[in-house]
Amino acid sequence: MKFEDIKGFAFDLDGVIADSARLHAKAWHQTADEVHSEWTPELAEALKGVSRMDSLEMILKAGGHENDYTEDEKVALA
Repeated sequence: MKFEDIKGFAFDLDGVIADSARLHAKAWHQTADEVHSEWTPELAEALKGVSRMDSLEMILKAGGHENDYTEDEKVALA
């Protein structure tokens, strides 16, 4: 293959070029504070590799707030 034949490149930034885990944890910590759920190291570890909506559900459940928000509010929070 010649360089001229290349149409584009794909980069895997998440954890390869950029350490995004630290930034994700910080953002989820802020969300936990916003919804009045306790942020713990165990919760932070449990959220690794979990989808946005499932992560939010875990945070809400940790604070006993899983039924306090509408689906639209949850989408906005996640």
